[in-house]
Amino acid sequence: MKLKPIKVSVLNQYIKKYLMSNSILNNLRVEGEISNLRLSKTGYTYFTLGDEDSVISCVAFFADNISKNGDKIIAEGELSVYEVKGTYQLIVRNIERVGLGKILLDLELLKEKLKKEGMFDRHRDIPLYPNKIGIITSKTGAAVKDILKTLESVRADFEIIIYNTLVQGEKSRDSIIEGIRYFNEHPTDVILISRGGGSFEDLSIFNDLKVAEEVYKSDVPVVTGIGHETDRTLTDYIADIYCHTPTAAAERIVRGYKDVEEKLRNYLQLLKQNTSGIINMKKSELKSDRYILRNFLPVEYIYKTKNDVENYKNIIRNTLNKKISNLEFQLTVMNERLSSHNYNKQLEKGFTLVTDKEGNVVRDINQVQLHDLLSIRFKDFEVTAETKEIKEVK
Repeated sequence: MKLKPIKVSVLNQYIKKYLMSNSILNNLRVEGEISNLRLSKTGYTYFTLGDEDSVISCVAFFADNISKNGDKIIAEGELSVYEVKGTYQLIVRNIERVGLGKILLDLELLKEKLKKEGMFDRHRDIPLYPNKIGIITSKTGAAVKDILKTLESVRADFEIIIYNTLVQGEKSRDSIIEGIRYFNEHPTDVILISRGGGSFEDLSIFNDLKVAEEVYKSDVPVVTGIGHETDRTLTDYIADIYCHTPTAAAERIVRGYKDVEEKLRNYLQLLKQNTSGIINMKKSELKSDRYILRNFLPVEYIYKTKNDVENYKNIIRNTLNKKISNLEFQLTVMNERLSSHNYNKQLEKGFTLVTDKEGNVVRDINQVQLHDLLSIRFKDFEVTAETKEIKEVK
């Protein structure tokens, strides 16, 4: 026979009543270290209480302004169930302080040791314009989305390689170390180690000594963006550049490209402003010139001068035409005179042309001697004659 099903809320209510009816669980004193401490706006205090192996969520319905992360305390209270999520938590009535917790104390001692060894002092700069960016993170995490969104917002041609790793749990240490070694064997300009926010326990892998040592041994500069602004792990201290969040780390890596874009935007804005200023100034000057011309320009004088120029132009044109006509007439007369002196036309009339042996035209009696040979030119022929007699004609 099948059992009748019940709702989840009914189950959680039953578990809560069962726990509350247990006298032992209603009067507990639990020892552990505080982590993930936060105060709500309502004045409640939320934190995680844990040891080396386990943790439990706690809530105190009062404001604890004294405790801090890493404190070792004894919490007095009762175990209850948060019905909405089906999780159990310790309702704390009183806090008894013991001292600094072992987990945080060990971490502080390790930090101090590494600091004395100089492992916190190396801060290599990254290329201003990286061509190849290696990212060590989980491909399914929220951090990688913020990183890619930031990197892709830059209009630049660089290569992004994501090495998918675990970022939480025991196996994550080897995975992160392998990622660092991969980018050293396949050289990149910068390595970004990142994960989203989480509890102190979630981020504990980045406080691992072996991970920190591998970061220090990296030949490639390392930038970290782990957790939220309040989180800082051992890996952050050893990295060349530490950023509060994954987004801030991505922005730091492409800051050079963003600076170029910002400069270009500023130059463009300055160019627009200067151009607009020049145009406005020229408009003002043009308006002023128009006003001056409209009020002070001797328009009548200009029109009169224009008419005078037209008249002078007509006079010059008429004078030149008359001069050209006179020259043409003179040329005609001269042409007729030249035609009248053309000896070919005289030959056509029956006259002849007499020349001596040198070709000189005979015009005078003194040019001729007896027995001289003379050429007599007719219209269509020429005759050579010898002088037999010379006499003067009156």
